[in-house]
Amino acid sequence: MSNPDALPASYKLVPAAEIENRLSRAQTAVNAAGLDGIIILQNVDRYYFTGTLQDGILWLPAVGSPVFWVRRSLERAHLESPLADIRPQPEAFSDLKNELGAGIGAGTRIGMEFDVIPVRLLSRFRKLLPESAVISDAAPLIRTLRARKSAYEIDCIKGAAAIMDQVMLHAARVIREGISELELMAELEHQARRLGHLGIVRMRGFNNELFFGHALSGAEGARRGYLDAPTNGLGLSPAFSQGAGRTRLTPGVPVSLDFMVNFEGYLADMTRMFSLGEPAPSFLQTHEKLLNLNNELVSMLKPGIECGSIYAKALEIAADFGFADYFLGHGRDQISFVGHGVGLEVDEFPFIARDHKMVLERDMVVALEPKLTFSEPHNSFSLPGNIPATAVTTETTYLITQNSATPLTLTPEDIKIIKILN
Repeated sequence: MSNPDALPASYKLVPAAEIENRLSRAQTAVNAAGLDGIIILQNVDRYYFTGTLQDGILWLPAVGSPVFWVRRSLERAHLESPLADIRPQPEAFSDLKNELGAGIGAGTRIGMEFDVIPVRLLSRFRKLLPESAVISDAAPLIRTLRARKSAYEIDCIKGAAAIMDQVMLHAARVIREGISELELMAELEHQARRLGHLGIVRMRGFNNELFFGHALSGAEGARRGYLDAPTNGLGLSPAFSQGAGRTRLTPGVPVSLDFMVNFEGYLADMTRMFSLGEPAPSFLQTHEKLLNLNNELVSMLKPGIECGSIYAKALEIAADFGFADYFLGHGRDQISFVGHGVGLEVDEFPFIARDHKMVLERDMVVALEPKLTFSEPHNSFSLPGNIPATAVTTETTYLITQNSATPLTLTPEDIKIIKILN
């Protein structure tokens, strides 16, 4: 009879040394913040510090060993996590209150993840914890810790990026006249999953949601919507009104592919442009200008640079190029960031955004995505002929190094022109 606890070689656990290092760094930060400890409830944060997604309550004290009370599944938690103190979570309220009291001890200055836990859950913990407990927001502390990536995390992101590059190569093989955005995305999703994509893209922000990515053709690339991103697309229904729809690809119409891959929990994010046959010369020249803007921003991706200053520079260059009204969306729907941290979630620190004060540090990973959207033909750039209604996009995931930034997604940024077969 096979052993149900035996794990296949492909099912890789987070190394114990990695978890130990994260906990040590966290305890240093908890002490510096004047807290006695933090209670961690959100899936991704709990995974970061335990190595397992099993449901439960993690107590990370300023001093001493963490305690992980597991609701489901205790057996999997023991199998996947290197933590020494993993206990069953009591079901009865009074028993859980006693367990927390004994585990947390006399600690009264407690941090929790105010950005993600529901008010009802916070209210419950106010009753579970001692009346003297003062609960404060530990989310900035946790997110700042996660902003700098370890060698293990960088390797995982590189793995995601390598799959992404293969997905873009596959796109060049399957793009053809008459295929719909939806059919194209299905081809890419299938390929990504075969290569190891976990099939989930996690976002932290309230009501933010994504699937694997977007395949947007022509004017659909400029369609605005509820998503806090430069491009949105129509989608298939108002119930999920973003991403690929049923628009079919036609010759000369640009296609924007914005895709994310999750490898071992970690994401890489990339956008590239394709065209079935030659696009309009005005589109090619606009894309070239966008890449010039992008290169200026990449030169600023280095330790010590304040993120808000990169965003301000992006707006300045966009205005110089005549892009101001179409940069990062258009009209009232323009967004206020040009890049974001990437890791276990797609909206991690740091944000290359308006007035964002965080300073870039070595081993941060960011996706830079300056994008243009033209909802109707436009000719204000002194280009030969109108640029069609379209998105003009690029996005690359970068690792901040000692003096600069290194791209992790390596697919060339130039427009991939697909030959039309007769």
